[in-house]
Amino acid sequence: MVSLFSSLNIASGALKVNESAISVVSHNVANMNTEGYSKQRVNLATRNIAGAIGNNVEAQIRSNGGVMIANVMRYNNDYLNNYYRTQLSDLGKYEAQLGNLEDLADIFNDLEGEGVSGALSSFFEAINNLQEYPASAAARTNFLESAKTLASVLKTKSAQLDELNGKALGDGSNEEALVNSKIYVQYKAYNDKLEELAAVNKALQTTQTGTLEANNLLDKRDLILNDLAEFTDVTIFEKPNGSVDLYIDNNPMVKGAVVTGKLDICTAEKYCNDHGLIYPDDWVDAEGNPKPAAVISIKGEEVNIDYANDIITGGSLGGLLHSADIGTDGMNAGVAKASLDKIAAAVADIFNNLNKRDGAYYINPDDTTVLSNTDMKDIFTIATDKDGNPVSATLDASNMVVNPELLTDKGIWYIACAYFDDPAHNFDEHAVGNAQNAAQMLDIRHTNLNGQELYPGYNLPDLDGMSLEDYYTSMIGKIAAGGTNAQNLVDTQQDVVDSVYNQIKANNSVNLNEELVDLVKYQTAYAAAAQVFNVVNNCLDTLMTLGR
Repeated sequence: MVSLFSSLNIASGALKVNESAISVVSHNVANMNTEGYSKQRVNLATRNIAGAIGNNVEAQIRSNGGVMIANVMRYNNDYLNNYYRTQLSDLGKYEAQLGNLEDLADIFNDLEGEGVSGALSSFFEAINNLQEYPASAAARTNFLESAKTLASVLKTKSAQLDELNGKALGDGSNEEALVNSKIYVQYKAYNDKLEELAAVNKALQTTQTGTLEANNLLDKRDLILNDLAEFTDVTIFEKPNGSVDLYIDNNPMVKGAVVTGKLDICTAEKYCNDHGLIYPDDWVDAEGNPKPAAVISIKGEEVNIDYANDIITGGSLGGLLHSADIGTDGMNAGVAKASLDKIAAAVADIFNNLNKRDGAYYINPDDTTVLSNTDMKDIFTIATDKDGNPVSATLDASNMVVNPELLTDKGIWYIACAYFDDPAHNFDEHAVGNAQNAAQMLDIRHTNLNGQELYPGYNLPDLDGMSLEDYYTSMIGKIAAGGTNAQNLVDTQQDVVDSVYNQIKANNSVNLNEELVDLVKYQTAYAAAAQVFNVVNNCLDTLMTLGR
């Protein structure tokens, strides 16, 4: 009788075990298209009620309790998962850089006859016309208008670059601009993911490992880790219960169920004010290049890093954070703005020096029949504020304007019209409009720019030995090449990510053929256990009837 009851319990247990195994198969099939789901498999083991003593066969038989579920195994490859996250981080960085370069290309996608290239061409045409007719009021007015157009176009492009940088990181001083930037959205999303990871870790700590529930939590955990890796590089340490500790460059962000560190963000100006620095004068690197407009810090129970920009270089956060770094290889918005500033400074430097050089003369505004050099003017100056003070100490593309003194009624005559190598011997104050003398005044054609001096003792501004037009064309070429290279990087990295992902899917994904085999196996075992249960149950009924 005891053996029959034992057999009944074994059969009953087998029914439950195989029923659970069938449920796991059904769970696999139901989630075969669920993103991030890893297939699961039931591992069975002999259920021992008590240990058998010695060679007592009867005791050994009585110790067997049938079958049990040892665990529910989750298919997983830690090496592939970690490698996949590394590749995701690189892809996020490259995509952020590509987006920046695509916007940059749109800014400098000048239509024929427009933009900086068109403004430079018109400016040079006006110079040629002025050299041919140096005493012509119309030629002078045309020259100043073309100079105004060039300055305006450079200012517009500079403003567009500032807007592009602001879209990524804010403007460096305005809190609202930072809140509306891409980097702010990213930092908020990253902190939210840290909270999600801590919540999953907490659930894993209270869930038995090797169960369906624990495995589903592990799938959720891995999806969160993948999302975090897209933001920036992370280091992960897994514990036996499946919870993880997450670090950024050895700085703990999540430990088990606790978020130990979070990202914080502020404008560059606020960071300077908080640390006794003057913005923007002190906000430069060792080479004098401006630092990013936004500052990320890491704050928490176990970490306190005021300036984390240097350690956040990967992922979309790193790509955005360093999208305008000047001291970097290749082209980006920061490099383009620096190049544009160099063009503006070169234009101002060249023509201001030409207009005021020794031996240069302009037409006296009070007597247009004679020459003078008593009050020589710059052609380009720095814009002023409402109080008449220069808006900056350095002339660049954002603040270069035509000297307002040249835009008055008499101002057009202050443009040099004649040059004398030796005024003491060959100066003629009535040589107004002498084209031969004027030919050297504002001659800025290509032949005079390729590494030659504009005149003895005066060296060209630093444009890498190129003319203004060639330097700008070279910059456009670098933007195009940078965009192409960035697209190639994204495409190549996407292929790597897809390849690793496909390997993970091949290892983790549900295979219907395998599930069908398991389903038949467990259904057959279930049916056999049910038959044993019925036979034993009938035997017990018969014995109970006979015993009455």
